[in-house]
Formats: sequence, structure tokens, C-alpha cells
Amino acid sequence: MLTSLDELAARAIDRAPLAADAPELAVLGARWTIADGELRLALPGAMRRTGAVAAFAGALADQLDHHPRIVLEYTGLALAINTHDALAITTLDLVYAARLEQWLRANAW
Repeated sequence: MLTSLDELAARAIDRAPLAADAPELAVLGARWTIADGELRLALPGAMRRTGAVAAFAGALADQLDHHPRIVLEYTGLALAINTHDALAITTLDLVYAARLEQWLRANAW
């Protein structure tokens, strides 16, 4: 089992569906949840701050050729991700989330 965010972020990308109770999900932290077959993140905050998160999340999506749904509003940011062709949460989603979470922690979120 993976025990750190760094290990999860460096994991080889795989599009096989994960179990909803996969232990790797706990590594992401409490701000990440699962609902309706998606891995979700909700960040309240000022738009100037959450806008930077959206910009990084978009750049990361381009890097991984992945497609999160990102909603930026004046009250905060909401992000949802799953692997569309697998109709499930996969290792690709976990790697995306782990890399985003690393960035969030490095930027005092």
C-alpha cells in the first residue's frame, strides 16, 4: 500500500477502475471525497487564490492528458475527476489528485 502523497504522485498511470474503498484514497487527505463515481475537491476561498489553483489544475490536466471538471466561483473552487473511458475512478485520477494536492500543500492551502 502507498503510504505517502509523494509515492502516489509518482505512481505509474493506469486506467483500471479502483475500488471505492481503495486505501490509497486516504493518502490524499480529508478535503478529497468520492461522490457519484467522481473524486472531488472543494476549496472555499477568494477568487484570486482559487484562480491560481484552477490555473495549476488546468496545466496539470494538459500534462496528464486528463479532463477534470473545474468550477470557479466567487465563493471558491470545485473540482471533480474520473476516467471517462473507464466510467470509474482510476490510478490516473489518483495521480492527478496527488499532484494537485502536493501543489496545494506547497502553496499553503
